[in-house]
Amino acid sequence: MTSAHSEGLTDTIELILESNEGQSVSVGSVLENASDRGFGPLLLVPALFTFLPTGGIPGVPIVAAAVIVLIAGQLLIGRRSPWLPARIQRMQLKKSSVTEVLEPAKRYTARVDRVLKPRLSFLLGESGLKAIAVLCIALALALIPLGPIPFAAAAPSGILVLLSLGIVARDGVLVLIGALLSVAVTMLLV
Repeated sequence: MTSAHSEGLTDTIELILESNEGQSVSVGSVLENASDRGFGPLLLVPALFTFLPTGGIPGVPIVAAAVIVLIAGQLLIGRRSPWLPARIQRMQLKKSSVTEVLEPAKRYTARVDRVLKPRLSFLLGESGLKAIAVLCIALALALIPLGPIPFAAAAPSGILVLLSLGIVARDGVLVLIGALLSVAVTMLLV
């Protein structure tokens, strides 16, 4: 297993930026490049797109929610490798818009990457991952009604970022924080 640092936020952003040489970035090319790292980065990429200012682009939260539900659903049923429908894989974003948002974010993500490390890894066993998958599906479904409201999807997608980073870095502390935040947000909304 590679280190958490080599699979953190900054490397995920680099992966997105380098995933396509053309004028646009396809969901499929990003996910294809990330698939050898497991389900964590595949949950992280769409969560980042909705958490960062790209989440304000109309339709991004809904597409991200669909991808997260598909990926987390596969994690929930115990699939070993992820699958996405061709229609979602072909979806495109302008590479210049993505670069404008993600390039400046790297200086902040580098700081986050320094605190990622394996902790409380027992929370990421088979049943723990299934519980995280259920939580990710619930948060992704919350993105759908929030999608039309600019930047309203930032709260659930921020929690999704924490949960996916927890999976990537085998960091149970991040998973616990994400779970507690999701309970707190749910209590505030009810």
